[in-house]
Amino acid sequence: MPLWATESLVTRLFFVYLFCLFSATALFQNGLFERDGYYHARLAQLMPDRWISQSFPWTQLSTWKDSYCDKEFLYHLAMMPFAQFGSDPILGARVFATLLSVAVIGALYLVLRANRIRWPVFFSALPFAMGGLFIARLGMIRSHVLSMLLLMLGIHLLLHRRWRALLVLGFVFAWSYTVPFVLLITAASFAVGQWLGKGGLDYRSVAAAGIGSVLGLALHPYSPMTLETFLTYVQVFRMGVEGVGKSGFELGNELYPYPLPVFFDIYPLIVILVPLLVLFVLLRGKHLAPESLGVVLSALCWFGMTMASPRFVEYSVLLLSIAVAFVARDTLLAQDFAVRLSAIGKRLRWFIAAAAIGILVAFHVYSMKFYVHYQTKAAPAPFFKGASLWMEQHLAPGETVINLFWDDFPDLFYAAPRQRYIWGLDPTYTIRYDQNKAILLENFRRHLIRLDGRMLADMLQAHWIILRASRAAGYPELTSAPFREVYRDNAAVLFKIE
Repeated sequence: MPLWATESLVTRLFFVYLFCLFSATALFQNGLFERDGYYHARLAQLMPDRWISQSFPWTQLSTWKDSYCDKEFLYHLAMMPFAQFGSDPILGARVFATLLSVAVIGALYLVLRANRIRWPVFFSALPFAMGGLFIARLGMIRSHVLSMLLLMLGIHLLLHRRWRALLVLGFVFAWSYTVPFVLLITAASFAVGQWLGKGGLDYRSVAAAGIGSVLGLALHPYSPMTLETFLTYVQVFRMGVEGVGKSGFELGNELYPYPLPVFFDIYPLIVILVPLLVLFVLLRGKHLAPESLGVVLSALCWFGMTMASPRFVEYSVLLLSIAVAFVARDTLLAQDFAVRLSAIGKRLRWFIAAAAIGILVAFHVYSMKFYVHYQTKAAPAPFFKGASLWMEQHLAPGETVINLFWDDFPDLFYAAPRQRYIWGLDPTYTIRYDQNKAILLENFRRHLIRLDGRMLADMLQAHWIILRASRAAGYPELTSAPFREVYRDNAAVLFKIE
């Protein structure tokens, strides 16, 4: 079989494997590893009725109540047709997420192929050897997956200095993702690397990415709330960098830096590749094209961001894969090196190729161990399905139920959207709305002070409180007045505050 035919077959098999992997995950898992997916699925389903409503009554104690901003508007718009499948929008959301995940890697493959990378399928497979948590993040029902796809397009535009298209892409980014300046950060680091490689300073691409993002925020359907949202996420990342509990609030685990041993356990190949890449560039940098150095510096920039906040790992992995591919193109796969390689004999060349593939497969198998854990044991079934039926029968539409834990909100919003809740998605929305009440809620939640039912009822004007059953066991005061248990199953428990 000719070499081109072999590569074509391997490429097809690779993408079939990816589609089967994410489809199986979407269709057969009990619940979601990342619970925010329930919020996105329900919001996309409600979008035809809500459209660009700037109120969000489902969180009664947050800035969203009267000044809602859909920071992922285009993501939800794209998901909307899928979320209309049947009465359970999570199925359509999972189908959409599967297609989007495969599209990200498809875009990576096309970028590599368009820029003269030999065997682009090998480097497109490299992200799947980087760590199981990356694979899990690629399959999430969350808008960062769309941002990964947009960034692949952005890298191609940066490589070809298409600054007008970058202006448009920056605008689209601001309508699609929580962090609107991903493209600007990438463009700035890329331009510096390109300049260091004596390729000139491409200031127009950087300016276009930045101006497009700012215009996107200014002309957003939810403007001017986009500014409040941006400031909220600046505060989120600042609190995350401070570390667990330093701010007095616990955020999502993805925001806190991992200790290096933990990071290595989750992402071993990243920790191995980054210093090797730096060393290789220092030794062979004169052989690299300016655009290759641009990609390398962008990859290192996002690696630094990932060490500060692991939620940026998706950009680090994709750009690291592209950087390795470009460095290999300019050195290991360059014509003079290929001539020397051809002299070592066919059997040795096959051995080297087989070793590279074997290492890739070995790291992928290791990554899958973590991936399977995230998608099974760490992905429990919905918690509030049974409780939602009880609330539908006994509570009035729009009646507020206290969710003591803010991370229960996506499940509650999905299972029982006819009710109203207190806080959700992130505690920072409540901190910026009413810091004193947010602190009191956090102290109750973390059991730093005894849970006072009457104080909660008076403060929040609500007389119902819901928790996961496993969490309720940690609050012995729930077994006595003024709390009265009205519903319980294996997953959830609901109390009335009398």
